[in-house]
Amino acid sequence: MTLDEIRAQIEEIDAQMKLLFLKRMECARHVAETKAQTGGDVFVLEREISIIERRAAGVTEAHDEYEMFLHGLMNLSRRYQYGLLKGMQDKVIADVLAAAGLDEKKEHSQVTVRFVCDGADSDLNLFVDMAKLNKVPIETMSLKTEDGVQNVVMTLSGSLKAEGMRRLLCQMGKEAGNFAIMALS
Repeated sequence: MTLDEIRAQIEEIDAQMKLLFLKRMECARHVAETKAQTGGDVFVLEREISIIERRAAGVTEAHDEYEMFLHGLMNLSRRYQYGLLKGMQDKVIADVLAAAGLDEKKEHSQVTVRFVCDGADSDLNLFVDMAKLNKVPIETMSLKTEDGVQNVVMTLSGSLKAEGMRRLLCQMGKEAGNFAIMALS
C-alpha cells in the first residue's frame, strides 16, 4: 500500500468512527436522562474497570493504547453526562460551597479547589484533562505526596457562572477524593 492509500483508509475508518461516536453520545444522553430521574451516579469506578477489562480482552496488538482509548472515551461520555445533569451540578456546587462557608454570588474570577488522589493509581492527569476539555485554564497547581496520597490544590481561572466551570466542578466533586472549594477570588 502507498502512503496515500493508507491515508484514504484512515479517513474511511475515521468517518465510521465519527458516526459510532455520535451514536454513543446519544446513548450517553439517554443514560444521563435516566440517572436524572433515578439519582444514580455517573461514575462508578468498579463498573468502569470491569467494562474496560471486558472490552480489552483478546486485544493483543496495541492493548495499552486500546485501554487508554476506552478510558478517554468513557471520560468524554461522563463529561457529556455531567453537562446535561444541571441539577446534579447545582447540588454538588452548593454542597461544597456550604461546607467551605463561601457564597456563590461573591464576585470572583478564580476558583481554588483541593482534592486527593491515590499516588499509585493517580487520576491527576484525568483532572488536568477535564479542565482542558471544559476550557477552564489552570492558573496554579501544587502537588504534595504524603504516604502515597497526592494532595492537589488548583486555582482555576473563571467564574462559577460559566458552564464549563460548573461541569468541571461537578465532575471533580463526584470523582475526586476529599474534593473542596477553598476560595473564590
